[in-house]
Amino acid sequence: MNMPQSQTPVVPTCRVDLAGYERPATEKEWLLTNGLGGFAMGSISGCNSRRYHSTLIAARRPPVDRFNTVNLVGEQLIFDGQTHELFSMQFTGEDGPVFHPQGWKYLARFERDTACRWVYHIGPLRLIKQLRLVWKRQIAMLSYRLGARPDASAPLPDRVTLRLVPFVSLRDFHGTRGDADPRHFSLHTEERHLIIGADDAPPIYMEANAGAFQAQPDCWDNVHYAVEAARGLDAVEQLYTPGYFEHTVNDPAGQHDIAPTLRLMIAAEPIDWAAADGDDGRAAMLNEQVTFVQSNAGKTKQPDALAALVAAAADFVVDRTVDEQRLSTILAGYPWFSDWGRDTFISLPGLLLCTGRFDEARRVLCTYARHIRNALIPNRFDDYGGEPHYNTVDASLWFVHAAMQYLKTTDDHATWSEVLESACLSILTGYRDGVPNDVSMDRDGLIVAGNPHTQLTWMDAKRDGMVFTPRHGKAVEINALWHHGLVGFTEATGNRHVELAALIDPVRRAFNNLFWDDTSGGLIDHVNEHGPDRSIRPNQVFAVSLEHSPLSQARQRSVMKLVTEKLLTPRGLRTLPTDEPHYHGRCIGTMYERDSAYHRGTVWAWLIGPYVEGLLRSRKFSAAARKQASKAVEPLRQAVIADSLGQLHEIFDGDPPHHPRGCIAQAWSIAELLRAVVLIEQK
Repeated sequence: MNMPQSQTPVVPTCRVDLAGYERPATEKEWLLTNGLGGFAMGSISGCNSRRYHSTLIAARRPPVDRFNTVNLVGEQLIFDGQTHELFSMQFTGEDGPVFHPQGWKYLARFERDTACRWVYHIGPLRLIKQLRLVWKRQIAMLSYRLGARPDASAPLPDRVTLRLVPFVSLRDFHGTRGDADPRHFSLHTEERHLIIGADDAPPIYMEANAGAFQAQPDCWDNVHYAVEAARGLDAVEQLYTPGYFEHTVNDPAGQHDIAPTLRLMIAAEPIDWAAADGDDGRAAMLNEQVTFVQSNAGKTKQPDALAALVAAAADFVVDRTVDEQRLSTILAGYPWFSDWGRDTFISLPGLLLCTGRFDEARRVLCTYARHIRNALIPNRFDDYGGEPHYNTVDASLWFVHAAMQYLKTTDDHATWSEVLESACLSILTGYRDGVPNDVSMDRDGLIVAGNPHTQLTWMDAKRDGMVFTPRHGKAVEINALWHHGLVGFTEATGNRHVELAALIDPVRRAFNNLFWDDTSGGLIDHVNEHGPDRSIRPNQVFAVSLEHSPLSQARQRSVMKLVTEKLLTPRGLRTLPTDEPHYHGRCIGTMYERDSAYHRGTVWAWLIGPYVEGLLRSRKFSAAARKQASKAVEPLRQAVIADSLGQLHEIFDGDPPHHPRGCIAQAWSIAELLRAVVLIEQK
């Protein structure tokens, strides 16, 4: 039943049986991406529950300035004098949410690999709907295949009409449309081709390969997005319908497994059927990357799981144009994040170096090197093309780490000498001498950063002026990165920068004197004017996981024992142990409530990477350490298939059963899980 592909995809197929659901299944979401920052996303039932759900969200200035084009296409199947509506929407009613139509009742199965497919059973008929995004183009392709239901006993109708109704919003992907009156839209039609415009949004194009388009402008009001309502955000929208595409099929029994009954292209660029039908090279690219990973990791016992991780990693690597030059960058997560510096350089080793994408790794590093200001790399690029934001202390140190990893992995001394060495030198000397955001080296050689009103580390939740995890002063992972950067840079440059090399031993001594806690057998989280914060947090694991640790082997093992006992869960590491007074077991509620829990008990999947590396390094990559690490990552491997159908969520509740929260697809979650798997299984 799979539609033809130019090359067999390496992506394992995720399948969900949907027969018999009493309500639309909206708890599981799927994601497709196009390599430009654009994506398609929705629930497996087809009932949209987020403002980010869409058949195509396109990037006006890749990878940002994204807009929602067509929220969904409503299918109607007409035969024997009856109209069967196959789509589902939720509305706000007087007595609560109302679902209409109830198309999920026809759904038999959902599948996802390089495309998404929905299998509908309507009487004696079967309709297979497929959605695919064209790689590196702003094009979504819907295909419909009509045929006989395999288990049907009733005779097939002689004549069936398939009608497709586009529901259009044409607005910024972060918002909702408050007024979808047809008068606010421009509509140009010609046979099966139409162009729709609205306000300041770029036009969208639609064209079917058969049948005709019937103009019938209308507006659907009070469309409700349940997930946004639960998050305390604007959750009601109006959608514009320009009319419908319609195609009548005679002898539907002869249609199955030949050619699609009907195809509909939705594009944020002029219609190009050749581009949509051509081999975009995605399958070949993924096969090449899987082969590379397997060659480094050895003979894996779970090739499908490894292939799923490689395919998931590809979703985050996108194009960015800088000074008219096409470079690469990494999106932090879908659906709402753009490219963030911290996330990028934590993710780069897993997404790009582990998969052999060295040219793209080089381009990502060069993209950010161009934007270094006052020894800082951007914490994030603006969604709408404005100036980058420089509000972080750790992103620049993660850049140094990623640059050194790139050199070690690729042996690309040309890029190192031309771009990366000077960029790293500017960061390290800047931190030594002092940079904006109150970042400087103290007299003991350690880095101090921020003030009570700033949130410069990765635990950066702040809402309504409240910093929920104040970590200004001397933070443990910042100084672990500082020591690691000094040692690694000194080795990479052959000790040419003696003034930086001279800092290594004093920094190591000061780190142990300040952060070691005999009582817990672990590390103090941070120290500021209020004294030491002895909360047991996962930040201490970086003092073990980084290659150049400031700790002795015995202290490394002690830290890992503490973290394992207090913070490890089947979904990653908690940000606080359950017995801490500020522990939050569930990350739910309003934005304020979620931000309050974000780093105070919530589990972060990406921390499995440093946890695994810490286990392996503290025990010198022994067989016992590999076995323990493998046991720790296995539940997350399963979560890639179970929780978000080929992706991995950003966070999970601290309390069992660790319900997934936040972004449904997070770059560093996938990157660090993939890197952990490679570390465990490498030869």
